[in-house]
Amino acid sequence: MKRNVETVIKRIREELRAEGADGAGFSDFIIVDAINSALDDLSDTFTVRDLLDFNTTTENTYNLRTVVDAEIYTLLRVSYDGKVIDSVQIDDYLSMVNPEEGPVRQWFLWGDHLTLVGNVEGNKEVKMWVLRAPAHIDPHTPTMVPDTPRHADEAIISFAMSICYRESREYERANYHYGIFLRQKENLLRRSVPQGQGDHNPQMRSIYWGTFRPSSAGGWTPPAWTDTNPGGNP
Repeated sequence: MKRNVETVIKRIREELRAEGADGAGFSDFIIVDAINSALDDLSDTFTVRDLLDFNTTTENTYNLRTVVDAEIYTLLRVSYDGKVIDSVQIDDYLSMVNPEEGPVRQWFLWGDHLTLVGNVEGNKEVKMWVLRAPAHIDPHTPTMVPDTPRHADEAIISFAMSICYRESREYERANYHYGIFLRQKENLLRRSVPQGQGDHNPQMRSIYWGTFRPSSAGGWTPPAWTDTNPGGNP
């Protein structure tokens, strides 16, 4: 089945069965709000790697919530007009005499505001490599695909059901489904191991040199092996 906002909402309605088989007792507003609350709760587990861009005016400072409409956690890299520029620390930025003169050469982030150091020209492309929160779903865009992976859908559905049952004052059911969500979230946390982490884990070796000891005849004597076939090879 193709996965999008519409199918996730249908799954929740089928699970709820509030009034009949389709869960018609809850409005789309409540269900969508519950899904977005679940995405907020899971945002510390599933950060999204993304490439965002916008075109400049002649201003040096831009509110990122306005120009890209995303909640950015970490800004990793910035390019201006096709050229990668470096970041600058707050003390260095504040000590600049004329930060708006010269070619655009650095960037500075304070809160949601990105400041470009230099003479900014209009209609230049700024690209940003970022880590951001999963975007909220839009009920008016049913074909939108959630930013979270497919295996997180069960946790989102359990959280949404808990919110819906709490709205209808069925607290026992709400607490039951919230408990399921917490267990599913723990499983998701264990599953979300960074890619390539295993390449840097310590490796045990079966062949190694032990400690040398002084020889009575002079020099050093290697240790005696107690295992004549440490590698286990035939």
